[in-house]
Amino acid sequence: MTTKLFEKVKKRSIKWGESNDCTVKALAIATDIPYEQAHGLLALRGRCYRKGTSMSNIFDAMKSIGWTATTIVDKPMVERHERWTGIGGMKMANYYMKESDTRLIQKMQKQKLFNAKTIKTLADYIPSRGIFLVETASHVLCVRAGKIHDWTKNRRHRITQIHRISRIKQETTE
Repeated sequence: MTTKLFEKVKKRSIKWGESNDCTVKALAIATDIPYEQAHGLLALRGRCYRKGTSMSNIFDAMKSIGWTATTIVDKPMVERHERWTGIGGMKMANYYMKESDTRLIQKMQKQKLFNAKTIKTLADYIPSRGIFLVETASHVLCVRAGKIHDWTKNRRHRITQIHRISRIKQETTE
């Protein structure tokens, strides 16, 4: 059930004797670079052999090769906001959160991808274009061109964050 692109990256991972390398695989697939290069970029940022790494390391590695990430869904942030609005209404939420955060949360909730609760239901909401990194509690996967490139494709792992990946636009000097 996995894609050819994921199988190719998985084969390289097995050759290296790696495990806990979902971040490396997601970075390689999202930015269309070889597994070895993604592995090296994350190793330079502190990823140890057979260990995971933080999302901030992935974002730093992406930035170094000309890619950027924009968070479009942040479920924990929305849940915190809903908790505060439930306790004391919008007045209480605005007291503890910035007004810009409230607007950002409303914008997130309008996103079609916000309705995807698990990896299994994500397939119903994925746009056919674009590159996304999807976070669960302890896993990262890549969605590219409307396809989920991971072994968790039909699993019920709860989504926590979704990031849109894009190239950094180069400024032309004349």
